[in-house]
Amino acid sequence: MKCSVITLALGLCIATPWTKAADSPKVADFSGVWTTTATIDEFDSRNARLTVSKKEGKWKAIMVNEEGERTDLTRVVPTEKGLTVEFDMERDGQQAIIGAKAQLGKEGELKGEWYAKDGDGFELMKNKWVAVRSIKEDIAGSWNVTAKTDNGDMEHAMVMKKEGNRFSGYASSSEGDADFSNLKLEKNTLSMQVPYGGGIVKIKSKLIAKGQLKGKWTFFDEFDQEVATGEWIAKKKAKKS
Repeated sequence: MKCSVITLALGLCIATPWTKAADSPKVADFSGVWTTTATIDEFDSRNARLTVSKKEGKWKAIMVNEEGERTDLTRVVPTEKGLTVEFDMERDGQQAIIGAKAQLGKEGELKGEWYAKDGDGFELMKNKWVAVRSIKEDIAGSWNVTAKTDNGDMEHAMVMKKEGNRFSGYASSSEGDADFSNLKLEKNTLSMQVPYGGGIVKIKSKLIAKGQLKGKWTFFDEFDQEVATGEWIAKKKAKKS
């Protein structure tokens, strides 16, 4: 029974910044694709892909583990600060409840615990569970960027493209376009650089919410000396219907 529970309890619960629906309590908006990591013990952990959506007023979630096995999560209960998700399973005549609880961290990450209970609700095991938004699923599209400097905000557009498994992008302003180089996407992190003013601007940010990036920019001159740095924020433009 123990192995069955561990195998399935790989990524089941998340929480995100709340949005308010009319005449409804504040609840988390956690739609999107997430990369989850469930700690099994001090030597082992399991990753999974978690896709969350809301259809006809009902939240749904699908988990796919490292072996490609899919589990439909049937109980998805959001609150303002977190979410509890559970599903029932039966193995060799034994009933079990697999679930998790997590809350939103300062940088958009989700931290909590996965757990397994028997059919009577007695807890069999639990351990750490973490989820971050998958930036590869959200990055393609047009973004509005604000780079904060000592002389005020600098604003421009950012366009990111996905062709197969390859990603590319460029910054666009009234001064023209500039391609990004050294573009790297890993879990919820985006890093890249772009030429500017005879030097290079290096950017590193995290996907802190759906369609929201936050990080910092750093300008290096032609001698690779750091000259200035500041906050970097990007918000994704809504698709035209």
